[in-house]
Amino acid sequence: MNDEERYQQGIKVRKEVLGGAHVNRSIENLNDFNSDFQNFISRYAWGEVWSRPGLPRHTRSLVTIAMLLAMGREDELRMHIRACFNNGVTKDELKELFLHCALYAGLPAANAAIHLAEDVFKDLGI
Repeated sequence: MNDEERYQQGIKVRKEVLGGAHVNRSIENLNDFNSDFQNFISRYAWGEVWSRPGLPRHTRSLVTIAMLLAMGREDELRMHIRACFNNGVTKDELKELFLHCALYAGLPAANAAIHLAEDVFKDLGI
């Protein structure tokens, strides 16, 4: 697969996981400063890693959320909590993930993620 094919695959997967509106906003806001970075994200994060057959997207979503929770990356965490439902993750699975993360990433990080998730649930009407 060449870079353009990887980019197109990445855009496809990125839209399926994050939603078309989110990805389209990123594309619409391309400029000389961020275009190389956005291209890199689409090609490698989404066209290469998220497209691999070794893990289902459901699992990738849970792993991604756990890592973002542990690193305290709230903006990305919020985005991936919203997106996880596109990959079949349930609220109950998120609850269990946050409890599990509390053991390994710390109670304050898990507590913050729970509050953030509750905000996302309100935004999504669930």
